[in-house]
Amino acid sequence: MNKNKDQKRKAQVSAKAKAESFKFQVEYARQQRASFIAENAPELMAEMEVICRNGLVDAMLALHNIVDAGRMEFGVEPEGEGCSLNGALVPYILGFTSFCPDSADTYVPGIFTGPFPMAVTLVYDNEVRNKVVDWAKAHYDGMTTRFGQPFLKLPNMIVEFKRIIKKTLEV
Repeated sequence: MNKNKDQKRKAQVSAKAKAESFKFQVEYARQQRASFIAENAPELMAEMEVICRNGLVDAMLALHNIVDAGRMEFGVEPEGEGCSLNGALVPYILGFTSFCPDSADTYVPGIFTGPFPMAVTLVYDNEVRNKVVDWAKAHYDGMTTRFGQPFLKLPNMIVEFKRIIKKTLEV
């Protein structure tokens, strides 16, 4: 009986530590990228609480690592228009999307409320998408493909990596 209580206690402490780490990373990124968003903005606090309550912390941290790796190793950002997390504060702050929800007209509440597993789309330029996918495959288990599209299965989240082909205008 004591062993079960000890395991539950360790799991609770671990979950709390991950949630605190996640909140710290969001706050740090907010200071760097989006200081115009108030530290205790009700929408931001609500999003972080929903992410923690719905077990999305591990997936969000993994997504943050993948996007950061694309940025640092390959010099690319996800394409803003195609991200399924557009309109939420936390993805903007963490750099998953360039779409800034800076007003009531552009903010979309409830993105993290389900259904689960949550489907997330990241869009990269055709030239670099496979590099980002290869990096994710090397660092995370659960990469698969469906109809030629790479997917990463994370806790409570499935990430689809789509590509966009940029057309150059001939002058």
